[in-house]
Amino acid sequence: MAKHSKSNNSSGVFTHAERKMTNYGTKTRRLGRESKRKFDACHLCLQPARTPMLCGQGHISCRECVMANILEQKHEIERANKRYAEYLEQQKKEGERRERERESQEVERYRKREVGLGDSMKEKRRLDVEAGDSKDEGKRARLLLEHQGTSARAVTALISPEDPGPSAPKQPLPKPAGKLSSFWVPSQAPSAESAVKPPASQSAQCFAARTPHALRLKSLIEVRFRAGSAPGAEKLCPACDRALLNSSQIDVLRPCGHAICHRCVGNFVLPAKECFVCQAKVAAKDVVRIDTEGTGFAGGGGQMVATRYEAALQV
Repeated sequence: MAKHSKSNNSSGVFTHAERKMTNYGTKTRRLGRESKRKFDACHLCLQPARTPMLCGQGHISCRECVMANILEQKHEIERANKRYAEYLEQQKKEGERRERERESQEVERYRKREVGLGDSMKEKRRLDVEAGDSKDEGKRARLLLEHQGTSARAVTALISPEDPGPSAPKQPLPKPAGKLSSFWVPSQAPSAESAVKPPASQSAQCFAARTPHALRLKSLIEVRFRAGSAPGAEKLCPACDRALLNSSQIDVLRPCGHAICHRCVGNFVLPAKECFVCQAKVAAKDVVRIDTEGTGFAGGGGQMVATRYEAALQV
């Protein structure tokens, strides 16, 4: 008789009950109302906004929080630009150093070739590379003649009165150290150079949305809510006196900052092209929708499910 799924411990895969008892893997949880930020709460401090300010994408924040955020981002951009400038200067100096080393190596190779210490086979291969196409026989012949003339001068320079002559035993030249094939040796390990990149944007960004957008102090709108008469009462629409909730579609008028529900904006504000409260001139482009996180229900919009991805197995 087969065991029950909750006590099955001989299978090669986890059952649903065993997977629930573990503490790793992908986890999915339903978000309720308590996980949602209120429409009038600051997205930086998550508290009811004090002197609420609205950006062009409908994200509310406190005046103090948003100004501190913009100032800190500007300081960070300045620091990033300074680090990037120092990195470019360091790269420039490194390139100059490598160029000097290459020139010194070229001079040393030329000196060795003059005294006859160069490798003839390597030199011929280098001449072939310098000559380029093998069909260019004239250029290759000129380079070979120059090489032969250099070798003759090297032999004359080597024979001197102090030279014991060809009968003396030749001193073996030191062999170059071979390259180790053991990749695990620390000296053969590849070096990872850290590259410094410039800041992604030269202006402050609003990160309340999935896609960050530019945030400027001049583009912020001071929002004016109509609160109820009782202390701590819900905020109301000045046109229809209905309570404003996360499930409501709330619009803010850019010229004056009054918050009105979307239905009243369509019925009263846009036809008259003026604010319902202060009669300020309003165009269709001056209406900004407040971004809300929803209510946790399908009809309220917003994200309803949170998923966390982790390693499926831990060794």
